[in-house]
Amino acid sequence: MIKIDQINLKILRALQANAKLTNLALSKLVGLSPSPCLDRVKKLEKEAVVKRYRAVLDIEKICPHVRVFAEVTLTGKTTADFKRFADAAKTIPEVVAAYRISGPYDYMLCLVCRDVQHYHSLSEDMIHGNLGITKFIGHVALAQTKAFKGYPV
Repeated sequence: MIKIDQINLKILRALQANAKLTNLALSKLVGLSPSPCLDRVKKLEKEAVVKRYRAVLDIEKICPHVRVFAEVTLTGKTTADFKRFADAAKTIPEVVAAYRISGPYDYMLCLVCRDVQHYHSLSEDMIHGNLGITKFIGHVALAQTKAFKGYPV
């Protein structure tokens, strides 16, 4: 298990802000020489603290869409019921995030669909499919007021 010290936290914050930093630029930001900085990054990657690098796309500039947050309640409450739903959600491209949650609902989903008709069709397919859904309440997002910028490390 890797120790997350202050230097590793600086590295993680910097990589969250800009994963395309060169090792030289990163080492200057965190106050290390390039070789020990690279060693730390490699250890963070090996321990899966840094899972992957990706580009963050601006979907507003790519295509029309509607973002919907859905509260889902399952009929059954067994481990198998939760696994069946979670496994199915992973296969639906429009489900861009899914969380098992506490409270009156079992899951919170974030869906991105082409339009309201596409959302309606997808939700009907999910409700009437073999996913064990007893309640599905969708909330259309009107505006994003804060985008995910990384974890507060």
